Amino acid sequence: MAYEVVVVGGGIGGLTAAALLAARGMSVCLVEREARTGGCAATLEHAGYRFEPGAGLYSSWQTGDIHERVFAELPVDAPEVRRIAPPYVVRLPDATDVRVGLEGDAHFAELRAAFPECADAACRFYRELLPVADALQRAAQRFPSLATLSRLGRLKLIASEPRLAPVVLARATHTAAQHLGDTSRRFRRFIDAQLQIFAQVPSGQCSYLYAAVALSQPLRGMYAMRGGGASLASTLAESIKKSGGVVRTGATALRLSFDAAGRADGVELLSGERVEASRAVLSNLTAWDTYGKLVGHTRTPADMRARLKSLRGWGAYLLLLGLEEEGAQRLPAANVLALTDWNEGAEFDAEESLFTFSTAPDWDARAPEGQRAATVSTFTEAARWFTFHEDEAEHEAQDQAALETLWARVHASMPELGASVEVIETETPRTFYERTRRRLGHVGGMWQTPDALTPSALTHRTPIPHLFMVGDTVFPGNGVAAVTHAALAVADEIAQR
Repeated sequence: MAYEVVVVGGGIGGLTAAALLAARGMSVCLVEREARTGGCAATLEHAGYRFEPGAGLYSSWQTGDIHERVFAELPVDAPEVRRIAPPYVVRLPDATDVRVGLEGDAHFAELRAAFPECADAACRFYRELLPVADALQRAAQRFPSLATLSRLGRLKLIASEPRLAPVVLARATHTAAQHLGDTSRRFRRFIDAQLQIFAQVPSGQCSYLYAAVALSQPLRGMYAMRGGGASLASTLAESIKKSGGVVRTGATALRLSFDAAGRADGVELLSGERVEASRAVLSNLTAWDTYGKLVGHTRTPADMRARLKSLRGWGAYLLLLGLEEEGAQRLPAANVLALTDWNEGAEFDAEESLFTFSTAPDWDARAPEGQRAATVSTFTEAARWFTFHEDEAEHEAQDQAALETLWARVHASMPELGASVEVIETETPRTFYERTRRRLGHVGGMWQTPDALTPSALTHRTPIPHLFMVGDTVFPGNGVAAVTHAALAVADEIAQR
């Protein structure tokens, strides 16, 4: 079969790009290895529960933001979303609960109450970053592909923000930690916890510009989605079909095919079939898997191989829980970021001192009567789950040890849970790899260091003619809103609105 565009991978990024291209009149075929679409957002179903593998927090659903822009082009209605208030609570090791995402002056009052030792400096940190975040949001609306702007485009962008452009440019190489000097360790760890979740790195490594956007999102509003990310995936798949596109599940892409000039011109499937692409092939695989599996070692340029070796990613260990409604009512918020150690005199330790506790909303419990689906997630070194296992029993033993350790941390940090919660299942990087085939089961995308915003950053463009990428390992990075933004950028590149 022949199409104008073939999309490999049915994650949110690939689905969004395919839906946009199909709506713009292009012939599109999306191939997905699994029996259903969704990728990392696919629901995990166990014992009558439907779990979200992520935190279930969705940003940029406000009027005029990225999701409204995308669905304005599509022949389907967007999934139901409802704003969460507050989006989440950060629980500190001293049992202080800091509500994040309060509106207006209430946000600064919360900071003053939680961090009296550095109240002025904490408030100043936010007051300085919020205008920067707003400028970056406005820029992204005008120029979806900020990372690939031409010199003329950059000049236009600077001219559109004469007051803030010099500030943004001056801080492009800064880390968030460079702007936390006058704050206390307690406040810095409060920031570290959030950036580790949303940027994959703490303040000492996180780009200040990315931190500004990430930390401003709760103040702009965050949302829960009925059915979770899986409902967004199914809606996008429906849109592709309504626009005349093709969605093929259970179809494993083995490698790219190339024409005589070295341009990507299709995909060879595991079945032996070849699906032709006259305009473009779009990979929704990770950057590692795009080059390692689809392109192949011999066709991947040496400089790209070097860049891929320098990229790092985290794995995640999950507890999938059943939570009694009474226990859910005792929580300070549906989503809790629990910091369990100050890491005094040491670097921030994401594996040992942070976990998230995320509960399905009461209007979409995704569980048997009187229960709610809840997920606990913590960072783990992914490679550790793929080495030194002689048989499956060793993986099971590693899983059991991780379960017991994390279970103890959860109850120590959140004593209000009591006996209202039980473990239904666990998820390791190994099981995540088996579902998604992402390299080593990596989750969350690329680390948002200052290098991720330089001209050498990975974007939707590749050195292979007619091959593009979309997903959380290319600009602008992590989260559903980011991959949606990336999908809009690549769709604009292939077929302008």
